This record gives sequence, C-alpha cells and structure tokens, in this order.
Amino acid sequence: MIYFTSDLHIGHYNILRFDKRPFKTVEENDIELIKRWNNKVKPEDTVYVLGDMIWKHRSTEAIEILNQLNGNIILIQGNHDQWIKNAGAKKKLTAIKDYDDICVTLKDGTPKRCILSHYPIPFYNGHYYGAIMLYGHVHITEEYQHIQKIEKWLNENNCPVQMYNVGCMLWDYEPVTLDEILAKHN
Repeated sequence: MIYFTSDLHIGHYNILRFDKRPFKTVEENDIELIKRWNNKVKPEDTVYVLGDMIWKHRSTEAIEILNQLNGNIILIQGNHDQWIKNAGAKKKLTAIKDYDDICVTLKDGTPKRCILSHYPIPFYNGHYYGAIMLYGHVHITEEYQHIQKIEKWLNENNCPVQMYNVGCMLWDYEPVTLDEILAKHN
C-alpha cells in the first residue's frame, strides 16, 4: 500500500497553536501522530512524506522517532527538514528527494500519475493529461485558501488541475491513500 502525508512537524512546539491541533502538549501530539501512523501503515507499506516531518535536530531524536514508524519512508524534502543532515537518521529513510513523479494504482486498477512536492505547483508536469499534484507546506492557512482559489480558477479557464493538500492536519493526523484523497474530493 502507498500512503501520503506531510507537515507532521514532530517535536515542534509552535505547531500546536499554528495548526490549532487538538493536542495539549507537543509530547501528546508526537505520541498520537506515531500511533495513528502505525495503526494504518504496515511494515511493508510505503509512505511518502511531503516535507516537514521532524522538527527535532539532536543526534538521536530523529532516529528514535523513525525507529517507531512502520513502513518504508520516502521523504520529499520540506523547508523544515534540517534533521536529515544527521547521517544516522538519513539511513533510516528509503529515499530523500526534492520532487517526485510516480504512478499509483487505485483500488479499481486505474493507474494515476502523481506529482509530489512539498510546495503546491499550479502548473505541474502532466496537469493537462490527468496527473495529480500532491503537496503540503500551506497547512490550513490563508495560503491554502489562495491555492484552492487558484485551482478553481484554472479549472474554470480550460487549464485542468487536480491538486490535493496531504497535510496531516487535514487527514485526522494519519497518512492517507490516493483512493482516500480522491473519495473525499469527488
């Protein structure tokens, strides 16, 4: 199974207020994110994290977190992923990329091309041919509202795009499949 998520910000104290997360402490946030991840993701699954995964920088903290998570993790780097400078943490990941272009097979057997970036890109590769853009970064901010307006305007003006924010705060703090994303938005 292939899953997507972004902007977990594990260990980031200010994220509770920024996202209006339902957790009382950053420790509760982190425990719950790990629990919800592992309730869904099996060891053989793949999870694409579209940036801003871990806030902690000290040598062992990121490794300790990664050791608790099921699945093969592919990180699409975000602007807050300084922790990957830690060689030990970096080794725990299947891959680290700035951007990716993959094919995901839906439950019904339909292949879907997905463009993956931490940042939303309105004119992404393949948008005219049914490709899907998955992104994070904008959380539930005014920027996210602007991206939604841009997407709507483009679709109304003969420039088809399918753009979906996979920020964990929009998906009950757990990774999601492409089938789940499309079911929510169709």
